[in-house]
Amino acid sequence: MTQIYPPDRRIDMCRRLVAMRRTIGEAIGYRLCPSPVWDMLLDLYLAQYEKREVYLFSLYTAASDIPQSTAHRKIAEMEKRGLVTRDIPRPDGRRVAISMTAQGLAIVDHLLDRIIVLWEG
Repeated sequence: MTQIYPPDRRIDMCRRLVAMRRTIGEAIGYRLCPSPVWDMLLDLYLAQYEKREVYLFSLYTAASDIPQSTAHRKIAEMEKRGLVTRDIPRPDGRRVAISMTAQGLAIVDHLLDRIIVLWEG
């Protein structure tokens, strides 16, 4: 059974994972180690706790050097699996906000708990 950690421990681990992904990507290139869904989920997870909006275009940049069309497909896949939702807050449709669902948050919480256990040995 995985231990359940408080939100501040999970957020700290999430930030470490984002920094690790950035370090690896900068060292060997993001194209050699693509993980766009994970990168986007980490960004959305932090956004949830930082109370900031994430828009479609900014989420593309979190997807670490993949084409926008690929990032768009990955977001659609995450939406289909119930991990994220889209919201179009403006009538002209120019901004599309993306947020994690309760199911998506629960999955990332569980993953972070497991990663913390591995990290601490």
